[in-house]
Amino acid sequence: MRTLICTTLVGILAVAASAQRQPDPNTGSLEHTRWGIMDGNLVRTVFANHGEIGNWDEPAWPSGEWPKGSGHTYVDGVALIVAAPIVDVDADGVRRHSVVTRYREDIDVSPEGIPWGFAPLPGYFNSDSKINIRNFPAMSNDERTWPAFWPDKPLDWSGLWNGFFGRGKTNADLEAYMVFDDDPDEEWLFYPDPADSSRRGLGIEVASRLFQWNQVLAQDVIFAIYFITNEGATDYDSTYFAFHIDWGIGGHDDSADDGGNYDLDLDIAWAFDGNGYGSPYNWSPVGVAGFAFLESPGIFYDNRDNDRDGLIDERRDSGAGVYLSTPPYGVDDANRFGEFYPSTEIRPHWSGDENINWDPFLDLNEDGIWNPGEPLRDDVGADGLGANDLNYPGPDAGEGDGIPTAGEPDFDFTDKDESDQIGLTGFNVFVLHEYKMENDEAYWRGLVSAPSPRDKLVQNTNLGMFFSSGPFFLRAGETQFYSMALLFGEDQRQLARTKKTIQQIYNASYRFAKPPDKSRLTAVAGDKRVILYWDDLAERSWDPFLQEYDFEGYRIYRATDAEFLEAQVITDAYGKKIFRKPIAQFDLKNDIKGLHPVDVDGIKFDLGNDTGLRHYYIDEEVRNGQTYYYALVPYDRGHVQVTASGAIDGIPPSEASSVIKVSQAGVVEYVDINTARITPQAPSAGYRPPQLGSDFIHHGPGTGRLD
Repeated sequence: MRTLICTTLVGILAVAASAQRQPDPNTGSLEHTRWGIMDGNLVRTVFANHGEIGNWDEPAWPSGEWPKGSGHTYVDGVALIVAAPIVDVDADGVRRHSVVTRYREDIDVSPEGIPWGFAPLPGYFNSDSKINIRNFPAMSNDERTWPAFWPDKPLDWSGLWNGFFGRGKTNADLEAYMVFDDDPDEEWLFYPDPADSSRRGLGIEVASRLFQWNQVLAQDVIFAIYFITNEGATDYDSTYFAFHIDWGIGGHDDSADDGGNYDLDLDIAWAFDGNGYGSPYNWSPVGVAGFAFLESPGIFYDNRDNDRDGLIDERRDSGAGVYLSTPPYGVDDANRFGEFYPSTEIRPHWSGDENINWDPFLDLNEDGIWNPGEPLRDDVGADGLGANDLNYPGPDAGEGDGIPTAGEPDFDFTDKDESDQIGLTGFNVFVLHEYKMENDEAYWRGLVSAPSPRDKLVQNTNLGMFFSSGPFFLRAGETQFYSMALLFGEDQRQLARTKKTIQQIYNASYRFAKPPDKSRLTAVAGDKRVILYWDDLAERSWDPFLQEYDFEGYRIYRATDAEFLEAQVITDAYGKKIFRKPIAQFDLKNDIKGLHPVDVDGIKFDLGNDTGLRHYYIDEEVRNGQTYYYALVPYDRGHVQVTASGAIDGIPPSEASSVIKVSQAGVVEYVDINTARITPQAPSAGYRPPQLGSDFIHHGPGTGRLD
């Protein structure tokens, strides 16, 4: 697998996110439930804004479908779990274990049948069904799903995407944002805030994001991250976070023959089909699906190096701290630090930047202060936006001051390594329904004493798994993190290669090369032809990862299916179809052409032939009456570097995504701005094409030709 993160870029790796969020005073309710579709790459799945991913109960919804458009499904459902001990007032102070989740089955419900568990908060999606036509949770690619203002952001974020990477920033090709809590969980007579008898559950609030990238290195993956806050007044001394996975490899009615395996070194478990045939229609071959654990809670109070990185008690809400100007610069074990962060120099830095990767502005004139025009690097202020970013409103708090500020890249909540993570502590493979989330005590015992996968490997059954991390203190007002990824591949070897790639993406705090912004495509139908034209917005795209304008060209794809699977015909060295074949390509005249030196599993990206840019294309290889789908996909030039050994390394080019949603009834539900759906037709009877009435008379030096 090609190295994704270049060592020379470590100093500018960044992820801009919001500062530490405060708990929302509102509480969750089932009436705010919304279901959406993640389809920003080759994975397509339904999800709910209460934390559930996948749903096999609704056959019209894709549930872990891969590749997108194939109808081949692999996941029946995934649920987030938070578990902690409580004191049940109704049972004379008996210590119980509350397991909080939300799933379609095997969970606690009230006598009236109302689920006891997570429910969405209002305000984090557009509740006006007349405007939010798709009635979805908030999605980065559709402004109709956004609320008028974001409850957890200042008013100047209104009308802009509430991005993990900053104000209005969409580093991911598709991002979903949702907030939910456990207020509906009234199973036990327990009040997380004794002074507030109206608040129930554990007092847990979760801000969750799902990410997809269309970049070829990550096109088979969905990332999920959860910011889990104890908004009550009770400290929990033995908290566990977990994921419950219900596999459905090969289709929802083909789950009885599934098997599971694992790799502890890669922190990945995967599931496979027993006979290699899926349902319906006995499709084959059936691939494999994996669940990769990425981030666990961190303990910052035990004076131990839990993640073995040479640092003790890192935390993601420390603030800038003090400036460390003398050795050992806050590093407790230099050898371990060097092994964990091989490209990081141990140098003077602010103590809150424990892993020493926050970089201030570049002081070109060496006057000690930031001046307009000097590169800001990470010192972009609390909104995460620098002067080269879209929607940049001007300098904000902390920008250019040489001090880390919450919300800036590589610092506190935006830096996953500023957490002393405890890692994965429990993993189990089991026959589904062996552990039921409605039986809190039995499920708790499973989380606490989860056996090693070497002790129990289940095959040829309806397969379930869970991952867990704990125990740890979750104090009142504290926020902890939990993160995972769903990934898909044709076989276990391919899944392992993908896991190594997404681990690199995670190590860069979910940040890697960004494709150019999308240009708006317009299509006009003619007689046996389609005319396409577009704007030049993509050509002004800034890549915050590479810190440069790296647009290179346009590719045009055509297909008769909305997912463009018909165009995906170029295979890698392992026989997997990974690249689409364009019908036209236009690139800058800049001597950057031919095959990019960095390959992806043996296949190289064609950068073009220095044709020069155009903003229109006439496709005359079409038939009247046939519906065609077009995608105008801008791409960048990637990155190339030579390692110390003389080897070529770097990042392959990135393409922008292109999404068209068509229902099973054939109704077009959504068309991305860089895509089009059109049907060429013969002209009506008696139609006469427009003609020039007379010769043109022109003045001036123009020598162009007018048609």
